[in-house]
Amino acid sequence: MSRPGFVLSVDAQTPPLVVFQGEKVLLERLPSGASVLYPPDALPGIHQLDAEVAHALANPVDSEPLAALLQRGSRVTVVFDDLSQPITSRTAPDVRQRVIEHVLELAAAAGVDDVELIAATGLRRRLTPYDLQRVLGERVFASFFPDQLHSHDAEDGNLVEVGKAADGTPIEINARVVSSDLVISVRLATAVGNEGAPAVATKLASARTARALTSPLAAAAGASAFESLVDTIGDKATVFTIDVTLTPEPTGPATAFLSKREREWSITDRVLSAGIQAATKVLPSRARLGLSQVSGVGFGVTSVLAGKPSSVHPLTEAFLAQQQVGVVDSPADVALFGIPNPNGVGTALNPVTAASLGLGQIFNGQAAKPVVRAGGTAIFYHPLTPWFHPLYHPAYVDFFAEALSATTDPAVLAADFEGRFAADSWYRHLYQTSYAHHALHPFHAWYSAAPAIEHLGEIIFVGGNLESTRRMGFKAATTLNDALEMASDSVGLSPSITYVHGAPVSISEVS
Repeated sequence: MSRPGFVLSVDAQTPPLVVFQGEKVLLERLPSGASVLYPPDALPGIHQLDAEVAHALANPVDSEPLAALLQRGSRVTVVFDDLSQPITSRTAPDVRQRVIEHVLELAAAAGVDDVELIAATGLRRRLTPYDLQRVLGERVFASFFPDQLHSHDAEDGNLVEVGKAADGTPIEINARVVSSDLVISVRLATAVGNEGAPAVATKLASARTARALTSPLAAAAGASAFESLVDTIGDKATVFTIDVTLTPEPTGPATAFLSKREREWSITDRVLSAGIQAATKVLPSRARLGLSQVSGVGFGVTSVLAGKPSSVHPLTEAFLAQQQVGVVDSPADVALFGIPNPNGVGTALNPVTAASLGLGQIFNGQAAKPVVRAGGTAIFYHPLTPWFHPLYHPAYVDFFAEALSATTDPAVLAADFEGRFAADSWYRHLYQTSYAHHALHPFHAWYSAAPAIEHLGEIIFVGGNLESTRRMGFKAATTLNDALEMASDSVGLSPSITYVHGAPVSISEVS
């Protein structure tokens, strides 16, 4: 059992605190009287992972064992999370590979010979062959690629309507999934409220369905459209989920100090910290990115649950809440958040994805109350460098330069720009053939930040690029003191301050 989270009141004896700023790791000294919300300590990872997976498959929740569900002659589809969720290890096989290998061994023993594997990418970029091999390992990749292993295509003509939303919008799902007898979902759960039980269906829907159900113009319809697509999809496809909970932990011995509370650092920890800070100051940006992915936050496996999705997901959420949620007594006038570059992305965050990651953390999906009061100020640490991956982000470039230059209002973006981006044949071609994010992806990233933007009075990025912050309607500050001075007009000269310590998967809420 890990130590629970706690709230530290900053005084003159408090050492400088770790703050992630993109590819940098800073040590920031906070004003006296500020509160620091530490999340619970990370649980130790499971050492006998293969045994834990085998036990979960043989003893599922509210379901027959997986071996009993796999019948000779049945049509089985395995869907798994893409690289929007992190690679859990750089040396040992990824947990998705290890789980899927267990599933395939059970399928072979049952005489099932119609098996297909699909990366549930939704509107995110489709995975390259290298990506697929990186997630699933050489043996699975060589056995199934390309005919029986691929990414979901949200623009594929081979999609099947399985129902309609309340407003009449057709719900179109991947045809292979709908025609299956058994759909096995391998899901990585990194944070409370992260997509939830209907994630299988939403990540396998058509672009037309995703646009209709997640646009601000149809938010009410999208909230309930997939509720029935949890345990079954279509007329016969039964869903069996395998939820793997992940928790942040250091990627190696050299960076173990990053998970410790600063008062507990040894002399060695302080030396290592100084070394990382010096390196991030002198190295060029591309090299700092590589350093951050070595020194940043990795993930370990803490539990494996399997069975009926509607029964498993609440247990998963409860487990994550126990190991991630920290609680403060009352909302602050000002909240501080560091934003690291997630190690699963493989590239620096562009300004839109960085903003959506940071601002989505204010509300933590639907799992917690904001740690900052309505009309308060959120201060984030991230450079918001206006750099976009030339292969993955072509629609982001035009969304940032054209759409956000005209308006930051989600409803106006949806009405004036979304249709044109969605219908663009060049964006569609790049999505289907060149591994680019779908043209709708930047819109949905921005929509996820909208509730926080509406809740807050000021949004300030320390170290943020001036052009990027202005384009998105935020402010840029050079230092924390500058940011607090900017916020003083709305929160006063002596605001209450709470720093949410840790990575984006740590959760903060008000009791």
